[in-house]
This record gives sequence, structure tokens and C-alpha cells, in this order.
Amino acid sequence: MIFEQIDLYKHFNIKKKSKEKGILTVYVRDNNEEVNISRTYPGILICPGGGYFFTSFREAEPIALKCIENNIQSFVLEYSCVNDGDYPAPILEGYLALKYIEENITRFHLDKNKLGIMGFSAGGHLAGLLSNNYIKDEFKNLSLSSIKLAFGAYIYPVNYFSRNGAHQDSFINLTKNNKDLIAKLDFDTMVNEDSPAAFIVSTYEDNAVGYKNSLSLANSYSLTKVPFELHIFAKGDHGMSLGDENVYKTTNLDLNKKNFSEWFNLFLNFLKGLNITINE
Repeated sequence: MIFEQIDLYKHFNIKKKSKEKGILTVYVRDNNEEVNISRTYPGILICPGGGYFFTSFREAEPIALKCIENNIQSFVLEYSCVNDGDYPAPILEGYLALKYIEENITRFHLDKNKLGIMGFSAGGHLAGLLSNNYIKDEFKNLSLSSIKLAFGAYIYPVNYFSRNGAHQDSFINLTKNNKDLIAKLDFDTMVNEDSPAAFIVSTYEDNAVGYKNSLSLANSYSLTKVPFELHIFAKGDHGMSLGDENVYKTTNLDLNKKNFSEWFNLFLNFLKGLNITINE
């Protein structure tokens, strides 16, 4: 296995303006001649949630290890939040992460046609911005990645600011409450015919990021005729992650969490439907 942590600012020789994070943690299988030295894998960039206030461990390493268990090379981005650096720091860091992945496609045994992104809550918003190439032109002097993402997975994602069910704190933390900037950041308005196929999950009982965020996002994909899959579970709070003992104390597990945990198997089936599996 290859495990490493990269300071993206240091790696790409970009000076930090404040206390920016931009740390990419790599979890990938290495090949061995006893199995198949030339095997290639799908890959995924994981953006944990946390309301742009912090990045949650529960939506970081446990997700990466679950993906690795299922033959998906994994990369977790610890991006800058409200107390680390100003907008557009997390977006820049996302693009730098994709650039680093592209630079190491061979070393990480990746299939360049089977790369995607996954985000949780506010991380789902960031993943949506990245998957739809939001303000990428502003960073063109950095010769960013040419990766075309094959899929995006948005797990109870923050989507819009101004409508019913919005998680306003995420937008305020990202923009320092810049009203003009906030108005440009509704993720669902950015979906277009070049957007990657989408896997979207929420719960009806989510009182933090209302399920209507996911409905609106799915509708945008429908209007642009981009393939998507939507699952809204009847029960469960916001932020359940994998809904298992890797993200909760065993005494806190209940039926709602166990039911919600099925989203990951549904996600794997979604990828198989797109022919995103390991290359033998």
C-alpha cells in the first residue's frame, strides 16, 4: 500500500496567504507481480464535510478505507475552512489535488477514465464546484489538471443558499458573508451537459441540510440529461457518514444508521453500471 501526505502548497511551490491547509492524504493499493503488476483501478477524491468550519474525520479516513477495501484508490483532501484562509482557497486546493493525482496516475495505478469525486455536506458543495469546473479559468496560470471526471458522488450535499432547506452557515463560512459571492455559489445552477454522472444521497429527516438540496440537484441533472441516481432515505439525521462502528461508538448505532449505511453498496452498484471497476 502507498500512504503519503502531501502539502499541496509546498509541492507546487505556491505561497500561502494565511494558515491554509491544502493537505492531501493518499490511500492506494500498490501492485504486486503475484497478482497483476499492471492492474489499474478507479480513483476518488474525497472532500469531507464540516460546514466549511472544519473537515470531519468521520467523512475522511473511514471513507477512504472503505473505498480501498472495494478496489477504489482514495485521496482525502483536508481543505482550508473559515479560520484557515479566504475564498477561493478550498477550490484552489481541490484543483491542486486533482493535478497531483494526474501527475501520479502511473505510480498510483489509476485508470484515467475512471476517476471521480465524492463530497459530504459542505464537502459535497466543494465537490460540486470542482466537478463543474467552477472558476477554473482563474487558476489557468497554474496549468491545472486536464482530468475529466467520470462521476461525482454527493452525500447529503449543501447545494444552494437562498432557498428553503439551505445550510446558510456553509456559504457564510466559505465567503466570509460576501453577499455578491454567495449569490454565485448555488451548485445546482452549474450542472451542464459536460458534468459527470451523479450519485446523490440524503434523508427526509435531515434538519441541517434539507433533502430538497438533493432534489434540486437531481432535477438539474435531469434537465441537462446527464445520468444520475438519487436516494432519499426516510429516516436519519444529517452527517451519518457510513452509519457503522467506524464512524460511531457501537452504543450509538441504531436502525436508522444501519439502513443508511446501505448507500455505499448502492454507490458501488452505480459505479459498476458505469463500468467503473478494476482493470484485470
